[in-house]
Amino acid sequence: MKYKYLSLFTLFAANLVDQPAPEVTIAQGILSGKTSADGSFFEYIGIPYATTNSNTRFKAPGPPPSWSGVYKAVDEIHFCPQVLLINVIGSEDCLKVNVYVPAVRRKPLPVMVYIHGGAFLFGGGGKLFFGPDFLVKKDVILVTFNYRVGVLGFLCLRTKDVPGNAGLKDQIAALRWVKKNIAAFGGDPDNVTLFGESAGAASVSLLLATNSVDGLINRAIMQSGSSIAMWALNRNPLQVASLLAKSLGYDTEDPSKLHEIFSQVSYKELVGAKVEKPITKYLDTPLLYLPCIEKSIPGEESVINDLPYNMLNKKNKSIPLIYGTNSNEGYFIANQDTDEWIEGINERYLFASDLQFESEEIAEMENLKFKKFYFDNEKISPNKLLNLSEVYGHLYFKIPPILESEIMTEKTDARIYNYYFEYEGGRNFLKKISKFAKEKGASHGDELFYLFNAMLQPFRINQRDANFIDTITTLWTNFAKYGDPTPKSKDSKFQWIPSRKNQKNFLYINEKLRMGPLPEPEAYSLWKYIYDKYRNFKLY
Repeated sequence: MKYKYLSLFTLFAANLVDQPAPEVTIAQGILSGKTSADGSFFEYIGIPYATTNSNTRFKAPGPPPSWSGVYKAVDEIHFCPQVLLINVIGSEDCLKVNVYVPAVRRKPLPVMVYIHGGAFLFGGGGKLFFGPDFLVKKDVILVTFNYRVGVLGFLCLRTKDVPGNAGLKDQIAALRWVKKNIAAFGGDPDNVTLFGESAGAASVSLLLATNSVDGLINRAIMQSGSSIAMWALNRNPLQVASLLAKSLGYDTEDPSKLHEIFSQVSYKELVGAKVEKPITKYLDTPLLYLPCIEKSIPGEESVINDLPYNMLNKKNKSIPLIYGTNSNEGYFIANQDTDEWIEGINERYLFASDLQFESEEIAEMENLKFKKFYFDNEKISPNKLLNLSEVYGHLYFKIPPILESEIMTEKTDARIYNYYFEYEGGRNFLKKISKFAKEKGASHGDELFYLFNAMLQPFRINQRDANFIDTITTLWTNFAKYGDPTPKSKDSKFQWIPSRKNQKNFLYINEKLRMGPLPEPEAYSLWKYIYDKYRNFKLY
């Protein structure tokens, strides 16, 4: 009997130990991974796809390292340097990629590469948020990765030492790594879908606007983000750098002096510096470190050299694209507002400085239209928080992707799909932890927990949510496989109809899928009017 118990204990203990995955040979050397707990997929975690350190701080990443022997790709590096609560976490050597491969597979498999969000300031590609289970079980390879965020990723002096957009250049390096190496994992390097949410979606949009990813991706999905959103571009990066220097005890706007200061400070001191953006009349983002328009510098690859709006309008060819938002995006922003901040909005415009007016009188006149539309000319107060969340939702997340998708349907011959995510279930995590938990709809980021099996929410999945997870992951992975989320060849009972010129078709994503017209047409008309008439075309 004691031998029986010993055998059972040995079997139990063995299940606690990571089971190895098959070794893979890539350009850098041989690596090993581990098998998922349920045995359904292989994990190759924390593979270096490029290099960066204090000597190359703020610049494009260097080539990936090589090694002899077998690299154990089992230790997940969750974050590039960022502030978590009050502490700086992460290290500068953070450019790691994670590859998740079905254990039983045909070859070659479609590849889905995910860019995480986090306001260009925080986040990482690890399983804390982006567990691969749901997607990988649909016969795709999932790739996630870290890129530099905050000051290390998006400080921009437009000089050779600090050209700007290091974080975007990390993303490009990751895509080049995938193109070069994914076949070794059984992936198809000619069938790569890039997708992202929030700042990740804005990143996808920015990369699409450039020529930097031509030949690297074959389709793209943008969830609640756009390169033409007011928060996706910093038009005055020198001011931001100067504010950072002041927080460190220096007063200068000279780019060479700023670089000297920042290169001598530890990354922890830089990342942890408390910097506040001056409040203006406009409802601008408080975010500091964002992508910028670069200058042409010999020997440096530039990514963004014009307004993204202009770059997109110059495109005449594209790949199949999906654009979408959630029904109540603004809950996420409004949840952070204090009563004092809300009261102060009465003295500000309800739009941002990506608009330009000939005079303050004209700006005030146009602002009255927005106050009438959202608040019926009543004073903005804490009891109008739901109204304010609608302003945020439209300004930050809902309108820009629609306007961008219009550009792509007008300028390119690509298939463009639009969606509106409404589902409410047990995994609407970001709404559940907000002050809007009892309100209807889906908050910014709520769809993520139906696409990814996040360790952050390791709760039992009820049958209703399981059915919905199957629905949305089927749409996303079908798009990755075929460029069509509801291919007729797969006997789909439902067809997601792409938008056309002058015809917007939206998939309303809920328990029951349905096609419908443009959501919230009155709000769309108001925002389209203001951007068509007053869009700010100044580069700096």
